[in-house]
Amino acid sequence: MIKPGDIVYQTYRGGFLATRPKTNRLGLVIKEYKENGAIPQYYVQFNKELPKWYYQHDLHKIGGERNENA
Repeated sequence: MIKPGDIVYQTYRGGFLATRPKTNRLGLVIKEYKENGAIPQYYVQFNKELPKWYYQHDLHKIGGERNENA
């Protein structure tokens, strides 16, 4: 689950943008907006651009769960 303060990269779902590398843009999640029955949205700043709103399915969190048995 993505939360404010996480580092994310933008994923592309197809079309013209699918030819671009998927991990070339790292961003910081600033705000989160959730509403009942709707897809969560996140206010993200990539590189030195102005922050914009993105849907949850357009972002992927960097890092993951730690495996304590490893």
